[in-house]
Amino acid sequence: MRHLLLLLIMFPLKMMAASVLIIESYHEEYEWDKNYNRGIVSILGNEHEYHHSYLNTKRLPQTSFASQAERAWKLYNELKPDLVVLADDNAIKMLHKRFVKTKVPVVFLGLNTNPRTYNIHNQKNFTGVLERPLFKRSLLLANQLLLDKPKKKFLVLFDNSKTSIASLEQISPSLDSISMGKVSLDFVLTSNFSTWKTRVSEAKENGYDAIFIGLYHTIRDGSGKHLSPEQVIAWAAEHSPLPHFGFWEFTIGPQKNIGGYVLDGYLHGQHAGRLIKQVLEGASPSSLSFVFDSKGLYLFSKRGVERWELKIPEKIKRKAKWID
Repeated sequence: MRHLLLLLIMFPLKMMAASVLIIESYHEEYEWDKNYNRGIVSILGNEHEYHHSYLNTKRLPQTSFASQAERAWKLYNELKPDLVVLADDNAIKMLHKRFVKTKVPVVFLGLNTNPRTYNIHNQKNFTGVLERPLFKRSLLLANQLLLDKPKKKFLVLFDNSKTSIASLEQISPSLDSISMGKVSLDFVLTSNFSTWKTRVSEAKENGYDAIFIGLYHTIRDGSGKHLSPEQVIAWAAEHSPLPHFGFWEFTIGPQKNIGGYVLDGYLHGQHAGRLIKQVLEGASPSSLSFVFDSKGLYLFSKRGVERWELKIPEKIKRKAKWID
């Protein structure tokens, strides 16, 4: 009887184990990817089979994107998984049309673009997590920390990737300069390292009070060589004449941005994990509403805060996480 009970307990668990294919826009070492993958597994556990396909679109030229998508599609057909995760804009853009024609459940995450753009808002086998960086809260935080001027001017600097454009269109559809309260914002998108350095080094003399450095992962030098994100943000940390803040947790650190109210990849992955769990338990994807990150994380580098002599309000300090 004892052995029978044990078998009855173990058998359903084995039947529930699923094969999950995660098709990722970026690369295995990318902090955002590592964090949302940890978030997914924290919800689902380790009993499932996780397979990964990396499109590597941060580092490869666009001419390679189609072949990367073909490779991911081939892996899908070989595995025939129980569920597919499409992670971030490029994977969704390149593969959504193919998966719409299948019956496999698809959970997306990291989508900055409106789902209607890809007509996945009403597909029976799709649900997912929208990525909505917490721009207003981040700007409000910087405004609180920089008390020397009643009116402030911020430079918002991103690379010129599709993800950057989709992210910024949420607050300025035409990417024109805007004002939010007593803060004015100018947007610059460039993937040229020389232009990037000039924008950073001349920010103070151009009248800015702070810089927001968003994404910098597709920056290339004059010969077209891709530069490591660590190299790009470290240069800014060393040479910036102004305090610089970020919108994502992976952009904060001693040799990165000094802090911000940031989007947490781990929590984002947990949102996706909860949707995946419901689908694997039998829910139809179309019955599950899209979700998005409603809260972020106060995250700071102690070294950066000390360098710029910023005073963090006690209320924020109690909630904050420190990198170093």
